[in-house]
Amino acid sequence: MPDRTRDLIEMAAFIYAADRLITRGRPNQVEFENWARELTFCIPVRDLTYWQQDEVVKSLASALTFVSGDKSYSFYFTKRISTDPPTSLFHDADTAPDSVDLKSGYPVALFSGGLDFLAGVVSLLATTDKKVVITSHRSNPSTVKVQKRVYEALNRAYPGRLLYHPLECSLTGVRASEETQRTRFFLYTAVGFALAQAYGQDELNIFENGITSINLSKRQDLMNGRASRTTHPKTLGLLQKVFAGVLNHPFIIRHPFIHLTKTEVVSVLKQYNQPDLIGSTLTCTKTFEKFNNRTSASHCGYCSQCVDRRFAMYAAKLEKYDTVYDFDLATEAFPKKDAQTHVIDYMRHAHTFATTHFDEFYNDYLDPLSDLIEFIPNEHIEEEVTNLHQLYLRHAGAVERAYRRMVDMHDSIFKPPLANSIYEVVNARRFQRDRAECLAADIARMLNTTIPIALASITVGHENALNDQIQALLRRDSETYEREYPAVRFSFATVVPDHSSTSADADLFIEAKFLRKKTPPSVITDQIAADLMKYPDGAYKLFVIYDPERRIKEDNRFKRDFEIRSNCTICIIR
Repeated sequence: MPDRTRDLIEMAAFIYAADRLITRGRPNQVEFENWARELTFCIPVRDLTYWQQDEVVKSLASALTFVSGDKSYSFYFTKRISTDPPTSLFHDADTAPDSVDLKSGYPVALFSGGLDFLAGVVSLLATTDKKVVITSHRSNPSTVKVQKRVYEALNRAYPGRLLYHPLECSLTGVRASEETQRTRFFLYTAVGFALAQAYGQDELNIFENGITSINLSKRQDLMNGRASRTTHPKTLGLLQKVFAGVLNHPFIIRHPFIHLTKTEVVSVLKQYNQPDLIGSTLTCTKTFEKFNNRTSASHCGYCSQCVDRRFAMYAAKLEKYDTVYDFDLATEAFPKKDAQTHVIDYMRHAHTFATTHFDEFYNDYLDPLSDLIEFIPNEHIEEEVTNLHQLYLRHAGAVERAYRRMVDMHDSIFKPPLANSIYEVVNARRFQRDRAECLAADIARMLNTTIPIALASITVGHENALNDQIQALLRRDSETYEREYPAVRFSFATVVPDHSSTSADADLFIEAKFLRKKTPPSVITDQIAADLMKYPDGAYKLFVIYDPERRIKEDNRFKRDFEIRSNCTICIIR
């Protein structure tokens, strides 16, 4: 391996280790300023002259900053003076080929053990008679187990056609404090680049569906490092530049599935008569959890990746080849709130694109699209944006087809409705409403049940006592609720909500009103009208009105007049 390439591999390993050891903070620290890091590396290298060039350092830092979502990366290089022992980069004797023609022109691909990567490798094997070189990064025993299982399944389907070079790289003797691992892809592709170079190739194949790669955010709290950019076209463009510099001539990272949906990627396995391989792959992000509902399950069934996979399988009519899920989305009630949230977010995302025409798509997603078109020749920009719009429309269509198939197979008007299920979510069209509105409805439903019980033997004499009860009930469910925060400026005044939540796309402000025995309802009407004027238009408001004396005579009329005019929910409790 050339010195410069060896430097790159070691550098990628150091950066990956630092990424895992330096925490980004708590999961609820949504703000970029709190969550992103500034990282400085001092690294000894063999080819000091090359790595000290300003353009090389800038290229490396740009790629890492984008893929990780961090604020900055700085590098200081020194001359490495120690010699290298005669070791191999790759470690697995079970899969390493006995002899290899390094100038054979075999295609090289990354291989994770996931579904998209499986479909990509199958497409290479099925469309050429050449052997295919694959490499994977192994970081823990569970990853090794999955990758070996998928490799063995592929090897049975295409005997003697794979040359597998896995690389082991992980922390030892210390537990990682950060699990986002955004720089893992830099290590992964650096290994793929080194292997392609060894085989005389100037390109590397990466397989991921376009929806996941582009990853237009479903929620406001999935930003920067929180939203994966591993196979984003800009990431690949920036890494191409880094690798081309190391190689000293052009290097291409191929992304054949960039214009395919997950359903279309899964259908590749049907096209090449290999659907039986599907069950060997792993998509779930919750594999560290113990599954209790089905002990044979390999997937939780409700994380965002499982939801995406499940919908794709039904849309492609391949659900019978799928893996075992601890929670079956199509036949069971949601086991926890997260499960419902992931499904609603997923369907809301699809609904947004199903109802968005081209001009809206371009304008609404101008910032993330600019990251894409930066690496496209000017004469092809409009064509590419059109292709991406069509991609998202096809994805929305696949989601609808998948749901209709679930209904056809598992639901019936002659069965009792399955409470707290995907069918209830769709029938109530919760995914067509803003997350803040759904959250307000959930809180209102909870408070309507609990407040009368909590106050059954307590006389509330003032609004603060009511707010104490509301705060206790809110904090029981989540720590994201704040009391009297944040302060909102309006003209020359400052308004402070009784409670708030920053967990939704739009802020949810909660105001409590106590209707005393002699308080006329018109006073509450005036107070709510004044509050609505002070809060931002985009913010959602929940008004909790405690009315034990039934001062409000017509609940529906009172609520309707506010709710049809403003972005709010009125909850009347007795």
